[in-house]
Amino acid sequence: MEESDHYEPSFGEIVDLVKLFEESVKAKQQIFLEEENYEQIIQFYQENREYNKALQVIESALGQYAFSSFFFTKKAEILANQKKFAESLQVLEESERLDPNDINIFLIRSDIHLWEGRHAEAQEEVEYALSIATEKEDKCELYLELADIYEDQEKYNEVVEALKNALRLNPMCEEGLNRFWFCTELTEHFVESIQFHEELIELSPYSHLAWFNLGHAYAGLQEYEKALEAFGYVVAIDENFDAAYICSGDVIYNMGRYKEAIEFYLDAIKLAKPNKELFLKTAESYEQLGELSKARGYLRKSITVDPYYDEAFYRIGETYRLEEKWMKAVSSFERAVKLNKENIDYLASLAEAYLSIDENEKALEMFERIFQLDTHVKQNWINLATAYFNVEDFRKAFQVLNEAEAKYEGDAEIFYIKSVFYYQAGNRHEAIMNLEKGLLANFKEHPMIFDMNDSLLSDAAVIQVIEQYRS
Repeated sequence: MEESDHYEPSFGEIVDLVKLFEESVKAKQQIFLEEENYEQIIQFYQENREYNKALQVIESALGQYAFSSFFFTKKAEILANQKKFAESLQVLEESERLDPNDINIFLIRSDIHLWEGRHAEAQEEVEYALSIATEKEDKCELYLELADIYEDQEKYNEVVEALKNALRLNPMCEEGLNRFWFCTELTEHFVESIQFHEELIELSPYSHLAWFNLGHAYAGLQEYEKALEAFGYVVAIDENFDAAYICSGDVIYNMGRYKEAIEFYLDAIKLAKPNKELFLKTAESYEQLGELSKARGYLRKSITVDPYYDEAFYRIGETYRLEEKWMKAVSSFERAVKLNKENIDYLASLAEAYLSIDENEKALEMFERIFQLDTHVKQNWINLATAYFNVEDFRKAFQVLNEAEAKYEGDAEIFYIKSVFYYQAGNRHEAIMNLEKGLLANFKEHPMIFDMNDSLLSDAAVIQVIEQYRS
């Protein structure tokens, strides 16, 4: 009999219970089950988000166990999940009358206040519950709730303190450790994180997540060797924890040791589900080694996982760009742009590829789109003007440059570009005038005109003007 108290039913047995209950409802017959059987059916429906059916089970259970605070509390929880807050609070009153020390009552009330933006009331519920809680597990849960309240207000220092309290009560608390890592990344309080996790590891040396967080904190401080040592302990405790291999790979990648990074990523690939970001990391490592064909292989694997993964198409285009295989680069960049029409990096790379195959009109279209997305970058003005000039729309080219000159008053680069464009358009007078403006604004930048058009080196008038301004 003692063993049966700890018996855990199989999934099949729970499904049979659910069928039994549903058949009784159809037949409009009352059935009598043990409390734990009702709990199992309720949990089944909750996990499947069938809340109305769960409520139906609760009503049946209350018909048999009218003084069970558990079923009242569970009813309140489900009503809260359905955003029926007034009904939930009313049910909680009955539950509290039956068991005033049930911590779940205060957690549900706190959640309702939090959902409605009443942070002070939510915090008051948790603090009262903490004052009456006796079990470590309950207190840990309450501190996690307190962290939720602070996080909703973006009070991240207070979030960290609440998580510390939860983890001191339960150093193996997975939720607390995961959230602590998130807060550390957000606040960049890496030193504080190191100090706390060293304390935590003293309490629980075999907490792989504590070692994992410690490794992240060291990586945040760019103390890479210490980070690798911490991740090594994670693997020693749990050799199947794929995130430790990924993070080790990231750290070694940042150290420029790309071959070793690949080894860690490949280990993670063996353990993890197909993961597009992991394939991408592996590809980037091969790209750094100049093994572009292998890089493309892993990028294509990431596309197999997610056919709409725009970054992978973009990275494939970049590998072809490095090989100057422009037609293939264009094809990949076009796919990336089709999937993400407002990514300026994608548009710029596609524009460059179009220019490389003399598709100036198509390049112009990309530069126009970039300009529409962001007029705050000077280079976008210059690129658009250059694109108009390349298709011999000189009026628009100079219109853009004139507007840029007004926006970036006294900018030498714009004067020099206008000078070269006027020179190439056959207007030597305007070319010389703008050259002089550029020389006055910043003489040292003048060699850019020769980079744009090396025939200017043999133009005596141009050289004479430059010499006049040389101090």
